[in-house]
Amino acid sequence: MNTGNIDCIWNGFSISEKRKQNILFSDPYMKNNQVVVVMADSKYNTLADLKGKTVSLQAQSSAADAIDKNKDFKSSLKDVVELKDNTLCLMDLKTGNTDGVVMDEVVARYQIKINNGKYRIIDESLAVEEYGIGFRKGDVKLMTQVNDTLKAMAKDGKITEISNKWFGKDISIIEK
Repeated sequence: MNTGNIDCIWNGFSISEKRKQNILFSDPYMKNNQVVVVMADSKYNTLADLKGKTVSLQAQSSAADAIDKNKDFKSSLKDVVELKDNTLCLMDLKTGNTDGVVMDEVVARYQIKINNGKYRIIDESLAVEEYGIGFRKGDVKLMTQVNDTLKAMAKDGKITEISNKWFGKDISIIEK
């Protein structure tokens, strides 16, 4: 963004105090949980069930932050494997190299849908966060235009329509 090659970051971008130091964020548009994905036929149903097991996550992600904040859960695990992206994490899960994947619930639900239910989410989440759109610190005008457009889309029902199409329910939190 700071080089001017792009004007915003808008892809499951979690709002955090650390990121707010360098980035101007839109209003939050979606709540998200950090969850653990397992194979659909797995015997794991809770975080405690993963004691002594191996989980993977995308390096430098909100999942990494969530697991670091949940010290008891992290210390109960045999290992935490950081990989380049969630696709590689799910491939490791499918091959049995790991027992679970920590990732954004939104991404997890999409993966479950496109993989015909091969995966499922265990009953507990690790963290709750909000997604926003990131802009350069001084780009208040563009951020305001985007916020106004999102509010208009929420008011006319377009946000609900998009959310239902991709996630099977309205998971937006945009105030109308």
